[in-house]
Amino acid sequence: MNWQILVAVSVITYSVSVLLQRILLKDEKIDSVAFSIVFQLLTGVLILGYALMRGFSSPNLLPLLPNLALMTFLYGAGNVFIFKALKAIEASEFTIIFATRTVWIILAAVLFLSEQFSLVQLLGTGLILSSVVLVSWQKGLKLSRGVLLSLAAAACFGLAFANDAFIIRNFDVPSYLGIAFIVPALAVWMVFPKSSSKMLPMLKKSFLKKLGVLSVLYATSAITIFLAYQIGRNAAQIAPLNQTSTVLTVLLAIIFLGEKSQLTRKLIGAVLSFIGIILVG
Repeated sequence: MNWQILVAVSVITYSVSVLLQRILLKDEKIDSVAFSIVFQLLTGVLILGYALMRGFSSPNLLPLLPNLALMTFLYGAGNVFIFKALKAIEASEFTIIFATRTVWIILAAVLFLSEQFSLVQLLGTGLILSSVVLVSWQKGLKLSRGVLLSLAAAACFGLAFANDAFIIRNFDVPSYLGIAFIVPALAVWMVFPKSSSKMLPMLKKSFLKKLGVLSVLYATSAITIFLAYQIGRNAAQIAPLNQTSTVLTVLLAIIFLGEKSQLTRKLIGAVLSFIGIILVG
């Protein structure tokens, strides 16, 4: 299988997974923290199973402990923010705002990885931020709870990506991904032990089936994009193509979830965000 097909699979499965997350979280009985724990654990088990089939491998973890601790915090907090945000705002709006994680990736790369920042990247950053302002503008810029949670999630995932870039140098990708899903979930569970009782509504057969589908989609998206990197070894091409998920998610949310409020703003915002991500990539 060539890398182009793998990227396409990753984009489609990720976009559909965001819609399914929004659908599941619309249920008022579903607690966002409990959902994040169960979802991460289930997805992590699936990825870990794939890693074991390929041959699980791990380097000496002692030198990586600070980075692994940071990964646990960022992904644990980030996933809680994501699901709280998706409970508060539409999937299309969340997707556009979550694209600001690219800005955090750039900041971390410049400050900690000594990468260069060009004028073109600055322009791209401006377009991404403009898309957030556009979809949040209602008689003035109003940062609702859902928008703030989306921005917090973007910050966590952007910084986590930069941290991953260091860890992955010494780690088998599927093996690391399994750990990156399971360990933060267990950490969140330890911080919020009362979430155990709130998991009961998710144990219903009908809900578990949907959650299983969601985990398979998300695990497939994560695995295929990293396999595309391994096969193609052309991050400059793959990264912008992968970000077509921003536009695709907005379009799917409009078509299948009926998210037609501020339709023109969302479409323009999605395009601005997509162009901005290409420029910074």
